Amino acid sequence: MLSLIIIALIAALLPSAAAAEPVRFVAFGDVPYCRAAETCAAEVERVERLMAAINAARPAFSIFLGDTKAGGEVCTDAVVLRALAWMGRADHPLLYTPGDNEWTDCWQARSGSFDPLDRLRLIRERYFAGTPHLGRGNLAVVRQPEADPAHPLYVENARWVLDGVVFLTLHVPGSNNNLPIEPGGRPESSPPAEAEWRARDAANRAWLEAGFAEAAHFNARGVVVAMQADMFFTRVCGLDADSGYRATIDTLARAAAGFGRPVLLLNGDKHVFVRDQPLPEAPNLTRIMVPGDRDAQAVVLTFDPGGAEPLRFDLIGEAGNPPQREPCDGYKTARDALRAR
Repeated sequence: MLSLIIIALIAALLPSAAAAEPVRFVAFGDVPYCRAAETCAAEVERVERLMAAINAARPAFSIFLGDTKAGGEVCTDAVVLRALAWMGRADHPLLYTPGDNEWTDCWQARSGSFDPLDRLRLIRERYFAGTPHLGRGNLAVVRQPEADPAHPLYVENARWVLDGVVFLTLHVPGSNNNLPIEPGGRPESSPPAEAEWRARDAANRAWLEAGFAEAAHFNARGVVVAMQADMFFTRVCGLDADSGYRATIDTLARAAAGFGRPVLLLNGDKHVFVRDQPLPEAPNLTRIMVPGDRDAQAVVLTFDPGGAEPLRFDLIGEAGNPPQREPCDGYKTARDALRAR
C-alpha cells in the first residue's frame, strides 16, 4: 500500500513537459572548516552569512553536500551537531547528505579517535529523525526505508520530485567511501568498515537504480543526483584511491546513459568549483562540484532539462582571502572558465 501511495504521489508531482518550469535551487557544502579554536566563531559566522545569502536567493530548496566540519576538528557531539543551528536558519527546505569529516574519518587521532559508526548513529538520530527535511517549508521527500524496506538503515538517502525533475541523495562520502585502502589501516569497528561500506554501497546502488527507474516510468524531464564524494578525483588528479566508488560510478554511468535525458551530478569534497562531463559513456551527464573550505560559497542552479540552456548557475557568498586552491592542475580549466564568465 505504501508503495502505491508513493507512486501516486510522484505521478501527481510530475507535470507535463509543456507545463514544467525550470527548477531553481542551491547546492553547497564543506563549510565551516575550523582549523583553530580562536577562528572557529568567525568561520561559523561566515556560514551564517552564506545561509542568509541563500535565503535571499529564494531557492525552491537547498542541498548541503556533506562535511559540516574540518577533518582536524575533534568529533565531539557538539561539533558533529553544530550545523543544526545554522541549517535551521534556512527559510526553505534543506536536504543534507553526510560527508566523511563528520563520521568516516573520526577514527583518526586528530579527530579524537571516535568510533565512526557511533558518529553516524548520532547523525542519523539528530539530522534525519522525525522530519522529511531540515529548514522550513514543505517538500514531499521520500526516504529509502519508506520506499525500500530491504534497506531500512539508510534514512539519509532521500528522493523528491519538482517540476518534472527527479532529485535524489546518495550517502557516498569522501575517504574512499569508508572502504579501507589497506587492511589494518584503522582500528577495528563493529561491523568492520569494509562490511559497513559493502552494505551501504549496495543500498546506494539500489536507490540510484530505483530513482532512474521512476524517472523513466513517469517520463521525467531530468534527474539530479547529489552526494558528498568527488568520485572522479583519482581519474583527474592521479591521487588517492577510488576502489570504494567504482561500482557506484558504473551504476551511474549505465543508468544515466539508459535514461538519455539531462542528468546533473552534484558533489563537494575537494572544495573548488568544477563543471565537467566525467563519464564519456554518458554524455548527457554534467557534474558540478561546489566550492568549500576557504570559499564559503554556494552555487545557485537553474535546471531546465527541456530548455535551450538546460543548466545555468551563479556563485554567491564569500571567497576566501586567499581563495581555495585547486587540488591539482586537472581542475584548473573549470576554475578558469568560471573566472572568465
